[in-house]
Amino acid sequence: MNPFPLSLGRLDHYTLLVADAEACSRFHMDVLGFGWVREQKVNAGSAPEGEFDMLNHVLHLPGDPSRVVVVTQSLKEGSVFSKYLNAHGPGIHHVAYAVDDLAGAFRHLEEAGIPLTSNRIVHDPLSGLRQVFISREKTGYFIELIERTEVAEEGVFKEGNMAELANSMLSYLGEEEVQEATPTRVEAELPGTVGDVVSFLSNPGNLPQWTAHQTVMQDANGQWFERRLVGDVPLSIGVDESRVTFKWSFDGRAFVVDFDVSAIESGVRVSVPLPEGVTGDRAIRTASVITSELILLAASVGAEVESETLLRAREDIGRFHLEVYARPGA
Repeated sequence: MNPFPLSLGRLDHYTLLVADAEACSRFHMDVLGFGWVREQKVNAGSAPEGEFDMLNHVLHLPGDPSRVVVVTQSLKEGSVFSKYLNAHGPGIHHVAYAVDDLAGAFRHLEEAGIPLTSNRIVHDPLSGLRQVFISREKTGYFIELIERTEVAEEGVFKEGNMAELANSMLSYLGEEEVQEATPTRVEAELPGTVGDVVSFLSNPGNLPQWTAHQTVMQDANGQWFERRLVGDVPLSIGVDESRVTFKWSFDGRAFVVDFDVSAIESGVRVSVPLPEGVTGDRAIRTASVITSELILLAASVGAEVESETLLRAREDIGRFHLEVYARPGA
């Protein structure tokens, strides 16, 4: 059966790339009747940590609060956005349509040899939001296919997805997409305040709720440790403002993991650098486990998480717990 034409749903959003998001947004609202939704800043990788290279004004269409236009401006010279604006000028960057089965659509497009900007679907692990760009060769602009969930409702855009989609366009600027051979950190957006999340993280008794360390307990002297099949491991947790540090001690050496918590518009961002010395295949596996832990952490502090994503995270953590429990202790 011919899979084309694809079964596209309604128009989800479209994005304008301009030099001045404030002026463009003001015209849309004052003259055309668009409505303000929010401002969203993103770091797609060309700004230092804690800063931004992308500004988005999200406006809803006149009379339709469920559909939006995203007015995008570069905040940093040399970013993918400023380079694209310089190369192609202002205007419509992409138009997004909803689909019910993005994996199926992606497979059909690849099999037909239709160029995409990435060889994989961009996926936000907490909300389940999935997106991919069809290249601009056939239409003069990018077409986005987007699959939403109940958690990722209309008008919601995840920073990680936005950054990855933006960087998938580097080949259109004569550059290749920069991909690290192994991950170096894992991040997630959570609800709540920095204080609330730090307080939850810093309580060792919460670890079994969201990590693979499910045999953490306290001895008669109030010291925390992790019980293992052969030898227990002392555990300490330190808090330095918005950083929570977990330290497992082994006969003069230690395994340390830092969780950095920062405020963002929608709540907080938790960033976890991979521990020192973790490289290669172990880094890939560690990043996968930390991703699953952050999914469970998000659910523990009140985030809505897609049920299928939550189930996969729990299964992953359960398997890794057995691996950790079997490791020798002190």
